[in-house]
Amino acid sequence: MSQISTLGRFFLSLSLVAGSFALTPNVQAQQGTITAVVPFAFSANDQQFDAGQYEIRPLNAFELLVSNVTTHQNKLLPVSAMGLMKIQPNGRLLFHRYSNEHYLYQVWMPGRSEFSELRPTRREQQTMIAAKSASSSGNAVEALAIPTR
Repeated sequence: MSQISTLGRFFLSLSLVAGSFALTPNVQAQQGTITAVVPFAFSANDQQFDAGQYEIRPLNAFELLVSNVTTHQNKLLPVSAMGLMKIQPNGRLLFHRYSNEHYLYQVWMPGRSEFSELRPTRREQQTMIAAKSASSSGNAVEALAIPTR
C-alpha cells in the first residue's frame, strides 16, 4: 500500500511540474516585447545606445533586456514598475531631450496598464540643470513601437 501512495505522489508531483511548464509560455506572452526604431543616439542608466532598431522585453518587474536588432548587442536596464493607467494598445518609448541629448525614461509595453520607468542618472540631472540655466527647457520625445504581425 505504501508503494501505491509513493507512486501516486510521484505522478501528482510530475503533473504539477508539467503543468507549471505548460503555463510558462502564457506568462511570457503576457509580458510582451516591444520593437521600436529610435532615430537618435540615447542614454539609459549611464549606458550609451546608438540610433537604431531595438527590441525590449521585460525579464521581471525590475529589469528590461534591450537588444539592438542590427548589432545583436544586449544590455540590461534596471527599472521601476509604475502606472495602473488604462491599458495601452501600442507600445512606446519616451525620452527626455535636453539640447541634443536624449535619455530614455519610460517604456510602455502594448496590452499592459503599467509601464517601466528609469531613474534619472546623475549625468541626466546635471544635463537638466545646465539646460534650465541656459533657458532651454527639456522636452519629451516619443518613439512608437513597430506593430507586430
